[in-house]
Amino acid sequence: MAIKKLKPTGYWTFFCNPEKWAIDDFLESEEIYDYFAIRKSDKESFKIGDLAIIRVGKDRRTLEQLNGKERLKPGVYAIVQIIGEPRFMSNESLSFWADRDEAEKARFRVPIKYLHNLLDNPILLENLEELDIDFDPYLVDGFQGSSIPLKATTFNQILSKVQSDYTPFVVGEEYSRNDIYRIIEVPTKSQKGIWNTGYTQYNGDIFIFANINSAGRTGHDYDNKFIGDDLNWFSKNNHSLNTPSIKSMLNPEGNIYIFTREDSQNPYFIYQGNASVKDYRDTQPVYILWEFIDESENHPEKTTEEVTDPKKYKEGTTKQISVNVYERNPTARSKCIDHYGCSCVICRFNFEEAYGEIGKGFIHVHHLKELHEIGEEYEVDPIEDLRPVCPNCHAILHRRKPAYSIEDLQAKFSKNLQERH
Repeated sequence: MAIKKLKPTGYWTFFCNPEKWAIDDFLESEEIYDYFAIRKSDKESFKIGDLAIIRVGKDRRTLEQLNGKERLKPGVYAIVQIIGEPRFMSNESLSFWADRDEAEKARFRVPIKYLHNLLDNPILLENLEELDIDFDPYLVDGFQGSSIPLKATTFNQILSKVQSDYTPFVVGEEYSRNDIYRIIEVPTKSQKGIWNTGYTQYNGDIFIFANINSAGRTGHDYDNKFIGDDLNWFSKNNHSLNTPSIKSMLNPEGNIYIFTREDSQNPYFIYQGNASVKDYRDTQPVYILWEFIDESENHPEKTTEEVTDPKKYKEGTTKQISVNVYERNPTARSKCIDHYGCSCVICRFNFEEAYGEIGKGFIHVHHLKELHEIGEEYEVDPIEDLRPVCPNCHAILHRRKPAYSIEDLQAKFSKNLQERH
């Protein structure tokens, strides 16, 4: 009998049968990206940023299938985040699947990132009442399907039992303030107001909204910009180290989520990451240098050496903070990718085409003028001065000093490709 379609909550229960897919083996592998099958009727309800638990029911695997492992008890074994739109597809990997036919069956699936691996300390169903977790009938009794909405209160109570912190946002994704309200469940009466200023606190976490390379809506033009992988940031003009909100940043109780945008009229901000104070100065406005070192977050720009009416971005100025670093602007990097795409300009490799959703948006960016040769400020044009390249080609470009040119490597790659064929 079909159940009545439940209203989406932004939270989901995913049902996992270890007899078909060995979730314990997957969690032991420490992989963090995968796809999960969903009901066709749910496909329009999933949103990027939604959160889910993975529930395991009765483990009916044979002793041969267990191969010496302990049988899993019914419970919650992972907390995951939806990182892309549903796709109609077969599973891209047969690893961990005992039921090959199930893996190869085309179904609607969503790409997910594992935020919490609870294999060593699952939330067991038999302990839900003891843990004072709200009753959710499908979580407790199970469901003949792969996905179903989960009560928000139940999810948050489960999350509160998980000791480590989690990040509900995806680095590099765009969010409006309304998106943030929905994801962290800000009551209507608590929205807007202070949220429309540069920074605010909510439930122990701090949210910073910074304009980069442009004045804010109030007309104030702060010198907010990236220095290497770190963010050079200034508080409101009338704030000092004694201001409560600044004190909270220097000694945070929770996470510090930083969002940036270039255009103060654009309602969407790019999430830069969960930040920590790297340096600060007792000035008015207060100066803080933020770094992004949360190991649970993926920062693709950290793997690079560098980071129409093409805009120009200052890059290359040496600044003394704790060491001299070359100023690099992730916004310029983003403009380069927007123009050239995410395929390597030398070998044409594209990570999304090769790996699916988990490779989306990943590429190195090569600076045509090596940063260590720049000793004075200049303006980098993202279209003229930057190129997207894969990690292999990027390494080969820098295998000699001075680096090979893009044209040199394109010619060598094409010649060798022709000779092999």
